[in-house]
Amino acid sequence: MRHAWGAAFVTCLWVSGCGQPTPPNDGVEERENGQSTAIVGATLIDGSGAPPVEDATVVVRDERIVAAGPSADVAVPGDATVFDASGRFLIPGLVDLHNHYGGGREGLERLFALQLEFGVTTARSLGADGPENLAVIADARAGRIPAPRLYTAGAGFSHPRGMPPGDVIQRPTTTEEARQMVRALAADDVDLIKMWVDATLDGRLAWSFDWNDGKAPIPKISTQIRTALVQEAARHGLPAVAHIYEEADVRQLNSVGVRHFVHTVRDAPVDDGFAEWARRQALSFAPALGKAQDSWFMAEHPEVLEDPTLVRAWGKKRVDRMKSAETRAAMLANPQDAQLRKVYARMQRFTGQMHEAGVAIALGSDSGAGNVPFGWGTHHELALLVAAGLTPSQAIRAGTANGAWVLEGDDATFGTISPGMSADLVLLSGDPTVEIGNSRSIERVMRAGRWLGED
Repeated sequence: MRHAWGAAFVTCLWVSGCGQPTPPNDGVEERENGQSTAIVGATLIDGSGAPPVEDATVVVRDERIVAAGPSADVAVPGDATVFDASGRFLIPGLVDLHNHYGGGREGLERLFALQLEFGVTTARSLGADGPENLAVIADARAGRIPAPRLYTAGAGFSHPRGMPPGDVIQRPTTTEEARQMVRALAADDVDLIKMWVDATLDGRLAWSFDWNDGKAPIPKISTQIRTALVQEAARHGLPAVAHIYEEADVRQLNSVGVRHFVHTVRDAPVDDGFAEWARRQALSFAPALGKAQDSWFMAEHPEVLEDPTLVRAWGKKRVDRMKSAETRAAMLANPQDAQLRKVYARMQRFTGQMHEAGVAIALGSDSGAGNVPFGWGTHHELALLVAAGLTPSQAIRAGTANGAWVLEGDDATFGTISPGMSADLVLLSGDPTVEIGNSRSIERVMRAGRWLGED
């Protein structure tokens, strides 16, 4: 059952009890600068995987959590604004490791705001950021634009005729050219580099670019250029992240220092030896299961298109296009459908297998690609991690603490609800440890100590 979606399960997950994530007016006065906020009475789900704590209190001062635990053990400061969260559930802000932003300044500002509404308080942008995007991201980091905590790879790398298409992608032809491109990115203050090491695109095995005329395989970036990219990035203190498809590429990339991957090994099943090796190497995988199923999921489950949070994420026009009989028929008649579903089942198995072996699974939705909406797609990915074998609590950890670890290692100052951590919080009306779909029952979002919607 791990590798199959039940129609009843999907309907319950996406249609029942899911209101639009807008912060209510609870009559709480704005806290003054330096004043504390005490959130009392909620069930605390701290992101570490620890059991939930009923009737908990979390105290926030400025941007940080200063106390968190059972209400009987946590003193509420005398100057605190008290927020009664009885009957609600408090989780850390979500960390989404795989996003592709577009639409110019206006588009990025809208997408950042949308992610915050859906409780995404940290996001990593993977390889589609040219100068215009980088300028907007810089403004967001400076506090001039409301946004999640942002990490960017700038413009990613691929083979001159490789995946994916697009003018932003950098396509070095020599190792020296590759090193020069990395140096330029480092000067632009990026956080990491990204490369596509894949002769396919998310399972579309027969897809090819016009420049190949469909007559030749799509080439992968060479091992020599991959190595030069990783080595030069390391010289500037930048980690490398790779989009992969085959086991051999994971092993080669790890041999030169890459530990974090998006998507999964999909060309063939892996054995337990690979899983144990991946655990020893402290690898992580952000599977992007939602992207892998997006060629059929909404056509096969039209009830999802009635979800008001999807309309909020995508807009009515796009949802209506997806509802049309022509669109649904074309999706379901895809000649590659059987192969795509085979690849998806392999990805589900890989995700569960890695998790069971103790390899870090983190949340990466691939939002902005294909039919993966920002915000909504993050929560859909949580549900798909559960379908792949994680418990709801483990999926929440994948979408919070594990993502923070991928980005900042053991020095992360976000991703859990504990003293000293950034006050990135999501208040829910439903219990996500019982039903992961309740991750979308959002009442309020706090980013760095301030409720969304505060001036």
